[in-house]
Amino acid sequence: MASRRTQPSVYRHPIAGAGCENESRRRMDNVVKLQKPSPTKAKNTARGQQQRRRRKSRTALVLGGGGFTGGVYEIGALRAFDLLSVNKTVNQFDVYVGTSAGSFVAALAANGVTPEEMMRVVNRQVPTPFRDIDLGMLLRPNIGEAVSKGVQLPLRAVQLGRQMLTHLSQISALDLASGVAELLPSGIYNGGGIEHYMRTVLSDPDRTDDFRLLQAELYLTATDLDTCERIIFGDEGWMDVPISSAVRASTALPMVYAPHRVKDRELVDGGIVSTTNVDVAVEAGAKLLVVVNPLVPYVNDFKHQIRTLTGTRARRVSDMGLAAIGYQTFKLIAYQRLHEVARRWEDRYPGVDIILIEPDPNDELMFQTSVMNYSSRVEIARHGFQSVTLKLAEDYDRFAEICERHGIEISATRVRKVVKHFAAEKEKLRAWRRIFEQTTGTLLRQSAAESAD
Repeated sequence: MASRRTQPSVYRHPIAGAGCENESRRRMDNVVKLQKPSPTKAKNTARGQQQRRRRKSRTALVLGGGGFTGGVYEIGALRAFDLLSVNKTVNQFDVYVGTSAGSFVAALAANGVTPEEMMRVVNRQVPTPFRDIDLGMLLRPNIGEAVSKGVQLPLRAVQLGRQMLTHLSQISALDLASGVAELLPSGIYNGGGIEHYMRTVLSDPDRTDDFRLLQAELYLTATDLDTCERIIFGDEGWMDVPISSAVRASTALPMVYAPHRVKDRELVDGGIVSTTNVDVAVEAGAKLLVVVNPLVPYVNDFKHQIRTLTGTRARRVSDMGLAAIGYQTFKLIAYQRLHEVARRWEDRYPGVDIILIEPDPNDELMFQTSVMNYSSRVEIARHGFQSVTLKLAEDYDRFAEICERHGIEISATRVRKVVKHFAAEKEKLRAWRRIFEQTTGTLLRQSAAESAD
């Protein structure tokens, strides 16, 4: 079967502000980053012709990686988008691209699962629209491989000992650690729980586990561990793989999850090649891309102080521990890669509007919360919601113009009314849960009733 992706000649453009990092850093409080509007249409173009073009505009939702924390952040961002948009929901995009945790959310959204339904399941709000998810399912131990490695352990230990004795004077602690690591499983967890859960959810009569049966186009990315090749599920040659299996491969974070074997390929997290894989949506012919990227490096403001033997000093990232250093490094590399690629698109692919949604660079909560954190889900979802809505007035006109160009009407008033309505509640956590878990229609009716009183 031929690929569903096209090769558009004028439907491409870079992410906004990718070449203006200094300005972006200066305005760190701006949580909605927007591309400059493309040149206006010729004055002699009839309004009716413009509207027809807008109706034909293909749109794409691109969701990046970031573990469980990143996935919940994306759900919060999508909840805000649903409130903002008057005539389009997140379940009505033409193209969905998911990477790592984003593949989980994208697969659900492409199947018609709404952000509030996702949050009801995440928060276990009864009744849930489908089976609850829990850590035991997400983190299923890689017992099979552990047993297999255990059986081989005595032989491998003898071989390792002989190798080290031969070069005893040249062996370092790092060499010893590397040798021991060879005796360990390829991942702590096996990802089978994720695949089983997704397959169960997509077995509903209103959903499908088959890329070819979706009304929208869905692309999920993974990385071949042996060849370093990017695999795009949903594209030519990979459409026949079940969506649930593709999600397992795309979310197989190296060392945390064992590689997932598909068609004799050992596949791991799609974010290894790119944390968002925006170009997949561009190649699919989308003219408006909404990109959610939870992975942004932390820019230390040095306001936090830590105690020392002689007093206090400014806290540094290294003071947060070894894991924080690794996390910062990974996020920095991923972030720089995304924006470097975006700069190259500016000259090569003119014509597409891309709205980039991501946390503030000084967002300490997103940085200090582990990618596999489960307990902070409501607060992380609120961060995603606020990344779309806070300070919106500063860029609202441009945001509205971009969306209107593609036939999407947005209203900041809807969001303000809803947030104002629930801000009066004393229990803030409960208020945010209601915002995330209730339908858009219910929220608008409640806020409208308050205004009428």
